[in-house]
Amino acid sequence: MKIQVLIKKVGAERTGTSSTTGKPWAVRNILLGFEDETGNSYLYASVDSDVWNRLGLVEGTVATVNLRFRTKAFVNGFVANEIRIVEPENA
Repeated sequence: MKIQVLIKKVGAERTGTSSTTGKPWAVRNILLGFEDETGNSYLYASVDSDVWNRLGLVEGTVATVNLRFRTKAFVNGFVANEIRIVEPENA
C-alpha cells in the first residue's frame, strides 16, 4: 500500500541476531502521521535499518512510503499485526 505521510518520530536503531537463521538484524520504529476522514491519524511502523538508510527519509518531512501489512496468529491464540515500511518492489 502506498501512502503519503509525515515522518513524525524516528526511533533508535535496535539490533540483534536471529535465533532462527543466526544472521544479524537491525530495525527502527517510525511514527507516521496522515489525515483521514476523521482528521489526524497515526500509524506505528517498523523498517529494516538498511531500507531506511536507502530511502533517505528524515524526521519532520512528508514522504510517500510503501507499507506492507501482515497478521500472525500464534498457536496459543495470540494474534499480532505487523506494519512495515518496505521498498516499492517489496510492497
